[in-house]
Amino acid sequence: MKIRYFILSALISIGLLYVACGQSPEKAPRKPASSIEKKITEQKKTIRVKHLAGEVLAINSKTKTITMRYRDEEMDLNYDDATVVKIDLDSVKPSEIPVGSRATVKYVERKGGHVARGIFISTDTAEQKEDAPQSFFRNSARYDSLRLGSPVQIDA
Repeated sequence: MKIRYFILSALISIGLLYVACGQSPEKAPRKPASSIEKKITEQKKTIRVKHLAGEVLAINSKTKTITMRYRDEEMDLNYDDATVVKIDLDSVKPSEIPVGSRATVKYVERKGGHVARGIFISTDTAEQKEDAPQSFFRNSARYDSLRLGSPVQIDA
């Protein structure tokens, strides 16, 4: 009698394991039914944001383009209302960008053109800063502590 229960419980266990671990039947891939669905699937492609740093040569607010010099070549970038433009962390309009300033631009390629997503300009340069960078002080304190053999506590 015990052997029957043992065999019956083993068969039930194997049956449940087979059902739990069994693979579901594969479904046939669904094809887009209309051209609208095809356009949606094409738009879902990965968009890569590219960066460049260069000098602003010209800004045309009528055609919404910015011409920049990047590695000894000129590049035209389009911008739209969604483009973020910041000068020293202050949001400004693209027409307020000073010509001749250095800018970092984040852009994407769409339909054969370059569309700017963000234009960032810093008016502070290394020569204009009076103090040395904070990393200089941190590194010099570490160097002094290693040279003297005593730990130096740095308050940040």
